Amino acid sequence: MSVDQINQLQTQQAIFTQALKAAVEGRWTGEASVEAYLYALDPNMLGTITPDVPITESDVESLPKG
Repeated sequence: MSVDQINQLQTQQAIFTQALKAAVEGRWTGEASVEAYLYALDPNMLGTITPDVPITESDVESLPKG
């Protein structure tokens, strides 16, 4: 494996790690989000990702009862 390949893998690993961090923090779309990092890993996916943002407990509590 060449130095260039190792550098590319390290860069990809760093981007993937940031994507996981964004997911844990609930940043699914927008700047520094899971969506943005996935596009950085594969620009060919641009416009093909439509994250289904999870519903939080506070979102559920604010829904009308009935």
